[in-house]
Amino acid sequence: MSTTFKPFGLKPAYHPSGLDRATPFVGTNSFTTGSGNYSAPYSLQAGQAFYQYQPVAITAAGQLTIAEAAADDGPVFGSFDGVEFTDSQGRRSVAKWAAKATLDASSDIIFWIFSDPELVYEAQVNGSATTASIGNQYNFSTATGYAPEDGISIGNGGAGFSTTALAAAAVTSGDQGQVRVVGLGREAAYPAGETNAWGDTYTIVQVKIANNTFVYPKTSV
Repeated sequence: MSTTFKPFGLKPAYHPSGLDRATPFVGTNSFTTGSGNYSAPYSLQAGQAFYQYQPVAITAAGQLTIAEAAADDGPVFGSFDGVEFTDSQGRRSVAKWAAKATLDASSDIIFWIFSDPELVYEAQVNGSATTASIGNQYNFSTATGYAPEDGISIGNGGAGFSTTALAAAAVTSGDQGQVRVVGLGREAAYPAGETNAWGDTYTIVQVKIANNTFVYPKTSV
């Protein structure tokens, strides 16, 4: 049973076409302003960072930012998978996460985003989901440590992962949510040896982006 709550953001699982579009740098698209030295193609608040598998969005000014949390029903562009940049010492770097302070001191920034509207992701619910959840929509959690802006990093230059979860309950029928449940997740649950099944305490589900930046949204069933 999936009884341990250890969410991991929006992790690409597969593409319905059967093409390998859930593999890094195969299924990702580059995102940059393409002007000047690619300066400021992003918008972050002080202390924030981009983490691998973090849900991201596009601002009204066309900058990459962190997706909004539950109740905001904000559009979602995709899932963050990495960034290239030239750091303050002139060294070209590739990372799976980057803090605002690092990006602010860098140039030639190129982000890599899973953004295909048809991609299926896996995410963990901050609660239990059953087969009745299929077709229902969820927003991202607002709980401390599990909202879209939250993540963990392992040292300078190390890995950095999203800890974003889905809210405990689906949105009301007829409302617009951020992702739609399409099946049961196959992600290995935590700790090692646990399985994942409908009705588990913290169910892992497969989802598609329901409120996509570039696709007309459809409300929850």
